[in-house]
Parts: sequence; C-alpha cells; structure tokens
Amino acid sequence: MKAILTLSLVLGLLIITPLANSSAFAGADAYETVYVQPGDTVWKIAANYVTAKEDIREKVFLIRQVNKLNNNAQVYPGQMLKVPVNK
Repeated sequence: MKAILTLSLVLGLLIITPLANSSAFAGADAYETVYVQPGDTVWKIAANYVTAKEDIREKVFLIRQVNKLNNNAQVYPGQMLKVPVNK
C-alpha cells in the first residue's frame, strides 16, 4: 500500500512539474478586450493571440480561466472577453 502511495506521488509530480513551468501558469502582463463575433469560438479567438512557437491550448486555457468560462467554453456574439497578452 505504501509503495502505491509513493508511486502515485511520484507520478503526480512528474505530471504537475511541466505544467507549473508552462506559460499558462505564468500569468499575463496585460489583457485585451475582445467582443465575440458571430461564429467565434474561444479557440478561434485564441488563435489570433499566439505565435507559431506557442501552444494554442495554453491560450485557450487562460481565456477560459480569466473569463470563468465553464468546460464547454461556449461564447455568444456580443460577449466581452478578456484575452491575456504578453507585452
């Protein structure tokens, strides 16, 4: 039982450590206000704020977190979102 607990702890640390170092947990320097347009999704909005070297999933995560969006992250035309940007 003790071995299983130790293994679980080690595996948990291996999973959490890279996430803690990712830019998604680093925060943002500023926010840009975006108004959702018809046909927009969080993914489409995030795509406008990432470079080829960035992981769009991290930007989607931050947008959802900052705007307190639920798991489906559904947005509506006219809705105002704060988009984290690094300046």
